[in-house]
Amino acid sequence: MPALNQDLDCPWVIIGAGYTGLAAARTLALLRPNDQIVLIEAEAAGEGASARNSGYLVDSTLNDGHMSENGLSHYKQKYQLNALGVQTVANFVERYQVDCDWNASGKYHATALAKNEAKLRTFSRTLDDCDIANTLMEAPALRTRLGTDFYRMAVHTAGGVMLQPAKLARAMIEALPANVSLYEQSPVLNWTRSGSRHELTTAKGRINADQLLVCTNGFIPSLGLKRDRVFPLTLTASLTRQLTEAEFQSLGSPQEWGLLSAQAMGATVRLTGDRRIMIRNTAEALWSVNMTASQLALRVQGHNDGLRKRFPTLPSNLIEHSWSGITCISANSANLFQQLSPTLSVAGCYNGGGIGLATLFGEQLAYQAIGERTDEMDRIQQRPTPTWLPPNPFLTLGIKTRLVKDRYFGRLER
Repeated sequence: MPALNQDLDCPWVIIGAGYTGLAAARTLALLRPNDQIVLIEAEAAGEGASARNSGYLVDSTLNDGHMSENGLSHYKQKYQLNALGVQTVANFVERYQVDCDWNASGKYHATALAKNEAKLRTFSRTLDDCDIANTLMEAPALRTRLGTDFYRMAVHTAGGVMLQPAKLARAMIEALPANVSLYEQSPVLNWTRSGSRHELTTAKGRINADQLLVCTNGFIPSLGLKRDRVFPLTLTASLTRQLTEAEFQSLGSPQEWGLLSAQAMGATVRLTGDRRIMIRNTAEALWSVNMTASQLALRVQGHNDGLRKRFPTLPSNLIEHSWSGITCISANSANLFQQLSPTLSVAGCYNGGGIGLATLFGEQLAYQAIGERTDEMDRIQQRPTPTWLPPNPFLTLGIKTRLVKDRYFGRLER
């Protein structure tokens, strides 16, 4: 789509064309079919973290277990919100007949370390207490299922979905109604408020709007919002070429799977339906949001090491694509969904599990912006909000210190 190269005056402007912004724009356009809605994106729509994440549409998340009924109640609440996000994406996929390699195969939370086995057993009991289907698996069964003997134990949860995130993002772009104008490669250079109106300045144009929806996730602090509540992390990942038939058979020809580590800073690994292996085993607080080619090459060495640990019989030159991206984190793993003023709303901070929540939050942000209440919105607002963070440089120092600690203890699972 074109970059903005003119001045516009409109009722609505949305910054950020990832899952949240695309869902907000689509829903708002259907709710207000006679209003012009401008959706503006700094890069290419849908091709940031939305298209380049690991493709996990999650319901349950790893938890060490709760010793109180109150803790269990909070976990159930979080699970129900994630499940609502899964259903929101499923509804979109069904309505628009989206081909995004949807595979309701669930996911694995796994460990290669004996010390984490107790954590996984406790997690399985927590899931049982919440009536969430799960299976505790040990090494022999995992070797057959995953094609690697690296892991000692795993909990398989059945409610999650593996998908191709870029296909989903592209489908959301194609589903935008006619009253949405999408402008790409148009970063916002300045944002001012004049009375109740908002003026956004880009390199070649301006937008004056009555209502502003901020849907930039990891870049929310870059707009001067919620700097004391959320922060960005940079992740890197690699994807191999397709395995040959002989290579695939050497693993036992397993079905597609996705695995998350039970250890902080452990690797996220996927075997895709077209016989590729994806690995992500870094999370960093970088001073710059742009990673250099040499920095990325250093991270790729770690990806290669992780692949060799898990699949020693495969060749060492399998990686075909590597990339970095930004995610958004809060100190207490809470999400951001807030109307900051009658004309300004913001949503984001999905703590690494954003496909379902981002789609749900985007849709509900549109309802909030027009002043409608929904049951889904009530569920979102029942959840905790992000807790306070110290200012920089103390914030960055604290994050880096924590990540160094996590990397040390997670080095054997990277």
